[in-house]
Parts: sequence; C-alpha cells; structure tokens
Amino acid sequence: MRPAVATISSHSALQIMKGAKTEGLETVLLCLKGREGLYERFGLADKVITISAVEDLMKKEVQRRLIGENAVLVPHGTLISGGGLEEFEREFEPRVFGNRFIFRWEYDRVLKDRLLLEAGVNVPKRIASPGEIKGPVIVKLPGAEGGRGYFIADSPQDYAKKMKAVRGRGLLRDGEEEDVFIQEYIIGVSLYPHYFFSPLTGKVELLGCDRRYETSVDGIGRISAKDQLEIGLTPTFRVIGNSPLVLRESLLMDIFRDGEGFVEASKRLVKPGAIGPYCLEMICDESGKLYTFEFSGRIVAGTNLFVNGSPYSDLIYDEPMSMGRRIAREIRKAAESGEMDRITT
Repeated sequence: MRPAVATISSHSALQIMKGAKTEGLETVLLCLKGREGLYERFGLADKVITISAVEDLMKKEVQRRLIGENAVLVPHGTLISGGGLEEFEREFEPRVFGNRFIFRWEYDRVLKDRLLLEAGVNVPKRIASPGEIKGPVIVKLPGAEGGRGYFIADSPQDYAKKMKAVRGRGLLRDGEEEDVFIQEYIIGVSLYPHYFFSPLTGKVELLGCDRRYETSVDGIGRISAKDQLEIGLTPTFRVIGNSPLVLRESLLMDIFRDGEGFVEASKRLVKPGAIGPYCLEMICDESGKLYTFEFSGRIVAGTNLFVNGSPYSDLIYDEPMSMGRRIAREIRKAAESGEMDRITT
C-alpha cells in the first residue's frame, strides 16, 4: 500500500497536496471546521478528516484513521505555533515526515539559539534582560506565530512602554513575559532561503528564497515621518504575505555553507537531524555578511510562491519542483526502496 500524504488545512496545505498528487500519492486533509468550502474549491483532498482544533491530532480516533490510510503527516507552521510539542513527540503514533523532535527546538527560542550557534552561523547577540538594552533590539513573543506582536525597542524604558502596549492588546498571556526573547537588531535586508536535505542522497538542495511582507513595519513607509511621530505607532512584524527573491550569485556559497552547517549541527543535537525542508531566517548587512536570527525545521509559507518551481529548483530539476512536490517525491522514493524509517520519525 503506497503511503498517503496528510496535512492540516492551513499554511501550505494546498501546495503540499498538489505536490503529492503530482507524484501520484493520495492526500488526506485534516480540515479545521469552517474551512471545508475553501479546500473543496481546489479539489486536492482525496480524503477529509474534520477536526475542531490542531490539538485534535492527538485524539486516538484521528490517529487511527491516519494509520488506516497509511498516511504520513507533513507538518507545517500551524502545528508548531500551538505548543504541546512534547506530547506530540511521545504520543502521536502515525509517521511524521521529517524530524518531529526538532519542532520543540524551533518553538523554544533558547534551544533555537543553541542549535544555530552549534551550526557555526553568525547569530545576532541575545540580550539577557530588558535592563541590558543599550541599542536597537527586536523583542519576540513566545511561539511561532509569524512575527505577531514583535516590536523594536532601544532602551529599557522603551521596552517597558511597548511591552505594556503588547499586554494591553492581549498578545501576551500571564506568565509569558519571562519567555520573551530579546535579540540585537541587525540593519539589513531580510532573506529566507528554502532548503531541502535528503537523507536518501545526502545532499542539501536550495529550492527557493523569499522575503516576507510584514505589518505594520512594511506598511508604515506609506505614512510620512511627521505623521508617524504624531500618531505614535509601534510597528510590528506579523507576516501577511511573501515575495520572491533571487540572490546575487556571490552569496550562494555562504547560503550553502550555513545550510549544511545547520544539518550537521542538528545531527549532533537533535537526532536524527534535519530531514526534508527547513529555512534559515537571515539578514544580510551592508557588507554582505549573513546573520541567521531564526530557523524553521519544516516547510515555510514562503515556498507557496513556487508551486511551479523557482529559479533555483529549475537549476536542479528539468521539471517544475515545488517544495511540496519535493517532499512527496522523497516519500514516494523512500517507500519504493523500503527506506521510510530514514525520512520519518
């Protein structure tokens, strides 16, 4: 019985299902109530399992259905944002494409910083407490929610004022302030390379790159400096979309160096290491130096730009190759060669 590809109805589900069907695999959509109509429009789901919340993945009846369909769960950002990842590691019985143990490292910013340092990449300095702020920093709330509630501060007083506003907007729950992550703010251009590591070939592939469009930090440029000062707006970094980016070719050596360093570090710290898609979230400063400020250990939404492939995937494959299709191809090939244990956990 060939494996089916299962995923949750959000983030990059359409791309994942499209890629699976292109590779001749069945699809199972874990569809959140109220979203059925959207996904019916595209006709990419062969089977639908209705759930009320992401946490329903842990229900025994949902897991039994996935196992009965011989489904491999392809995780994305919606799974990571909810937390509860230790329970998922221990008690989710169906196969998961990739390394289910790396998601907790993505969610926990201290573990995330440790893995990036182990990878040998340039990492912006971490600020231990608000009292140590002596220049521009970016303040990140707990979890993986696409930059929601992030803000920039330049002094302890500025931090306190803006943190009060964040709490007032309900973006920070009681007891979470101790988990806020404060990091040096690097001035430069953001870039998000999309990597794929195949345990079957031992190679790291670059399949695309994007930039994120973030409100209100990107939208504030439409307001004059005078008006910005008068309204007292505090820009935030919630992602609402992505745009494609082609890098200058001289940067690619560093892009691959850092991507391969991440794979090797993950093998040491989070066995069995990175599997399949991941993203290093970077800033390139005016000297061309790359800083990696976060990572995602699974498919990122920026890959949705490249359903028909990217300039980089075109250099590797003589056919359209999205990240969703690349995942499905890895699953199909592993199933055909009896190596599913090498690509799933």
